[in-house]
Amino acid sequence: MSVQADFYQFSKRKNSTKQPTGAGTAFNVELKSGTSLMAPTLLLNNSGYPNYNYCVFMGFYYFVRDIVSVRNDLWEIYLSIDPLATAKSAITGSTQFVSYSASSALKTWLPDVRIPALKSATVAKNVTSMNFVFNDTGFYVLSVIGKDGSALYMMDKTTVAALVTNISQWTDDLKDAIDNALPYATPADETEALQNVASAISGSGVLGNSYLDAPSCIRSCIWVPFFAADFVDGSSNVYLGQYAVGYPNTMSAFRCKASPITKTTTVTIPWQYNDYRRATNEEVYLYLPLVGMVNIPSDEVINETTISIETSCTATDGAVCYKVSAGNQVIGTFGANCAANFPIGVSQQASAGEIINSVISGAEKMTSAAVHGSISPTQAPAALASVAATAAVATYDTVSVAQSRHNSYVGGIGGGAGAGLSLDVTCFTVKHPTVVEPADMAATMGVPVMAPTALSGLSGYCQCSNAHVEGAFPSPILEAVDTYLNSGFFIE
Repeated sequence: MSVQADFYQFSKRKNSTKQPTGAGTAFNVELKSGTSLMAPTLLLNNSGYPNYNYCVFMGFYYFVRDIVSVRNDLWEIYLSIDPLATAKSAITGSTQFVSYSASSALKTWLPDVRIPALKSATVAKNVTSMNFVFNDTGFYVLSVIGKDGSALYMMDKTTVAALVTNISQWTDDLKDAIDNALPYATPADETEALQNVASAISGSGVLGNSYLDAPSCIRSCIWVPFFAADFVDGSSNVYLGQYAVGYPNTMSAFRCKASPITKTTTVTIPWQYNDYRRATNEEVYLYLPLVGMVNIPSDEVINETTISIETSCTATDGAVCYKVSAGNQVIGTFGANCAANFPIGVSQQASAGEIINSVISGAEKMTSAAVHGSISPTQAPAALASVAATAAVATYDTVSVAQSRHNSYVGGIGGGAGAGLSLDVTCFTVKHPTVVEPADMAATMGVPVMAPTALSGLSGYCQCSNAHVEGAFPSPILEAVDTYLNSGFFIE
């Protein structure tokens, strides 16, 4: 059977829809007996070596696999079907679920899980001062039973020292009052001794003097690292029960608010990425004064630029509470205590201890470690022949590994000692770089699309998922086309 075949010498990829342009070199050829149209053998009479690598005949496109000299001027030309060029119109006229494409716009927030991550890391931080909430000077809060009930006083170190000095004088005053009331300095008998007791009771008022009850009226004294001006609630003389401290020069002090004081600050997140890698390759941590390190889920604040910290403090017990928010969501609430007990009085408050919050462990973040590739033959049997059309299919799989993160112990550095550490809010980000930038993948492996797309509008590399092209072609061609589309091919 004599047919016309057009031969070409041109460059193309195996997994490409590219077709030769222009007119080729036309020859009349014979089909070898028993040949298959999927992998035909042509007989060509031609003087000289037919130096061609591509052939088109009977509406199909073929690669030249081999050229064998039979005898003078007779050549056997072995072909293999080019399924992508043959079915190009059907391919580009279809709509498929496109996983990756070179010609699609880069979707900033769509992850490309094929890109490996490096084990190296870079750290960035932003610091916001909390000097409008905390300071190193602080003040003392004295809780007492006063003249008209319980009372809270704010004092500095000098005032507390003066009060302690006054306490030590009470015992001296009591001794002097008793001595001055004794009629007999050295009683000679039991009668004089009893008269001493009676005179001490009546003359000194030893059982009724208010300073006897004064020490037991001190309930607690703590130091807190707050600004005194935030908690001032007027002023008054300091009374311990009915005793006016400092009598006759009565001591006065500011009264302390028992209600909480709230303030809000913000810290900018020092993002190092501006795309989906904020979620996959970047972690966010927040240092809260007196609380410690807090793990912020990066994928939950990926579109936020700042973190808001609302602080609520009470000076009466040194409690500090934080509400951490980003945008319209509350990330978490945390508590701590900054009170330091000052040893004075007979009953110290019990709530100034350390507040323990739960241990926060960030979920393990999965990141790509490597891409494994292989070339495996996919054979599509010819319908009526023993030969087969072979498609070399490039496959790859992504290996994911767990990326470790900090375990954050919050509320573990409270108490007075916690005020000695940094009282600033600090936001950290830790970035694990990718091997290449996502846009660098476009030419060779495309960028993520992950949506049904008309292939007519695409060019360059393309990979589909569950693609099935409809066309009037033999089964081996359709099978090869589907395999190429689902493993990656080039639209040219």
